[in-house]
Amino acid sequence: MISALRFILLLSFSYLVPLNINAQCGQNYDRDVRRIVKASEKLPHEKTRIVFAGSSTFRLWDNMAESFPEYEVVNAGIGGSCFDDLYRYKEQLISDTKPDILVIYEGDNDIVHVEKDGSQREVFTIHSDAWKLMNWIQYTHPDIPVFFLSPKPSPARWEHLARYKAVNSRLEELTQAYNYYFMDCWPWLTDKNGEVDSKLFISDMLHLNAKGNGRLGHHISKIIRNAHPEKKTLDAFVDQWHLAAATVDSAAYFGAFYNEHSIFQGTDGGEYWTAREFQAWAAPYFRRESAWTFEAFERHWYRKGNTLWFNERLDSPHMGKCRGVGVVRATSDGLKIDHYSLSFEVPNEVVGELVPLATPERIEVLKYQQKLDDFYTDSTTSPLTPEERAAFHGHEFFSYNPEMAVEANIEVLENEPWFNMATSSGVSREYRRYAKATFEVRGQTLELFLYQSKRLMAMEEYQDHLFLPFMDKTTGVSTYGTGRFMDITKPEGSTMVLDFNYAYNPYCAYTDGYSCPITPKENYINLEVNAGIKGPEGH
Repeated sequence: MISALRFILLLSFSYLVPLNINAQCGQNYDRDVRRIVKASEKLPHEKTRIVFAGSSTFRLWDNMAESFPEYEVVNAGIGGSCFDDLYRYKEQLISDTKPDILVIYEGDNDIVHVEKDGSQREVFTIHSDAWKLMNWIQYTHPDIPVFFLSPKPSPARWEHLARYKAVNSRLEELTQAYNYYFMDCWPWLTDKNGEVDSKLFISDMLHLNAKGNGRLGHHISKIIRNAHPEKKTLDAFVDQWHLAAATVDSAAYFGAFYNEHSIFQGTDGGEYWTAREFQAWAAPYFRRESAWTFEAFERHWYRKGNTLWFNERLDSPHMGKCRGVGVVRATSDGLKIDHYSLSFEVPNEVVGELVPLATPERIEVLKYQQKLDDFYTDSTTSPLTPEERAAFHGHEFFSYNPEMAVEANIEVLENEPWFNMATSSGVSREYRRYAKATFEVRGQTLELFLYQSKRLMAMEEYQDHLFLPFMDKTTGVSTYGTGRFMDITKPEGSTMVLDFNYAYNPYCAYTDGYSCPITPKENYINLEVNAGIKGPEGH
């Protein structure tokens, strides 16, 4: 009893066509096509089926199945065929053979084809025939992964080198446009000098021998396996990517992106970055013990042709339940992420409550607070010692309070003298009053002075900088005992908004060795400013 697969191989020797250096496209291949379809129908299709459609490079590859043992192989090669021949028999050779994966080799004969007038086929015509075939495949079989093998180099057709390079360049562009895989076999069959290895060919110096086919099979099978991984391989790739962030492995995390132009979308509306931009933004996070932690508890994969994408649900200790959606490319270097989008899971029942919280003003305050946390955790900017950074887990803030973003009348003060403002180190610093800000909160009219620093005024970047230290009824209770600070830019008019949600603590609240201003008594206001930063512990 001859097996179905052996039956195919036996048939392959029964219909050999003459081996021509030149080629004549457009022959009648009805008999070959019927043979191929009939042989494919006899196969059980119990494994993933690869159909190899093309010319004699496939047709004469008599041990093809040995290179792809985990797949069911259908050799649909026809000696002497061209792109337009495969298009002419597309229904039989592609649709009727029912491929799960399709590998195509055409163009070799197109390049040396001689037209009736004795001229060679134009590169543009070959490109057009290939385009017509790819367009049909994508329209009729959009879910099939398609691999195009480049027309190979051979000693017999080396005189056509320039045309081969031109055709291969066009084919590579086409496959990229259709999101198909282009397999350039020239590096596999040439030496380091770019010369064809004649030991890989049979006596006609056109077709590959067993060694040449073995080399071809090795590389093609590797590419297909990388491009068509199992679900467990896909899951492991994404899990390792998340783990790289949790373990601050920056090289592994950002190395998983397809290229520097790949996209990452974060939960914030402004977080739309290329991979390069994302890496620069995330640098401070990767100097921590952990950048961020996400663990998938649900994931679904999808494939359409040569595109892979997934959606997942994630648990995070700092962000709760989230969703991620990603697009993955299978490359010769393994799987790569080309696009990833992260979002929060928000139950429909609470959307109405959350929408009012997402005001532009509140969002900007939250961004500022995150920057402040990042500043203290980044070893290149933090005033904290390594031990203090290790123990630091972020600032504590009051909830955003729109009531404490007040419109103040600004009275610029003239000819104010310089005075010595006390500091925590005992070394005084020279300041002067620049303006008086008057505003109302909860029915009270309040006043605070805005100061200029003599030392900072000498620096060009601080020419418009004003310093606002203040104390209030929270001082020493829930906020730092010597007051909190705000940095103000000189107003252009007689009014400005003072937003106490931006209040911060001096370095001295967290570490020793700094000389921090002590708030003057004149900048005490008799109410609770429950906005901005709290603490720290012990105040």
